Amino acid sequence: MIERLLQLLSEATAAIPAHYFQLPVADQECTIYRERVYCYELYHQLRELLKADPLFDRYALCGEVDKSGHPIIRRHVPDFVLHVPRAMDANLVVIEVKPINAELSGFRKDLETLAYFTSDIVGYQCGIELVYGDNEGGLNEFTRKFPRDSRKLQLFWHQSPGTRAVAVPTLKDC
Repeated sequence: MIERLLQLLSEATAAIPAHYFQLPVADQECTIYRERVYCYELYHQLRELLKADPLFDRYALCGEVDKSGHPIIRRHVPDFVLHVPRAMDANLVVIEVKPINAELSGFRKDLETLAYFTSDIVGYQCGIELVYGDNEGGLNEFTRKFPRDSRKLQLFWHQSPGTRAVAVPTLKDC
């Protein structure tokens, strides 16, 4: 099931148009990375693919779920979770997203969230950090900081609009 989700995630990233990948700025030539804009479009694309796949009928894709008041999960707010609501034994995937130019402190916070959600306490089967942007040097920074000893965490890179995100091959699969 995780393998199928990773395929759908890769397909969803390929469908993200350039103006969601990097936001055009009014009256300027430049474009800028805006994580929230990218995430909203990724949510749309991934949700459409999940709806069409009967394997995920009972699962819900949720964005930025604030778990205040939850008896177990409290302090972390991941970008996405794919789970069966009200069923702690059906937590499938947690996803964090960062643009390639993000500060490493934000990336470290994402890794803490992924580690917590994939711990035995919360029980998600897989944690994915999705980095987007066309800067291989920036990706190398994320790769160096990514934990290599975790069997549950995966690093993905979405290099440019119209391409699929790919798993960074030096890390273990979920």
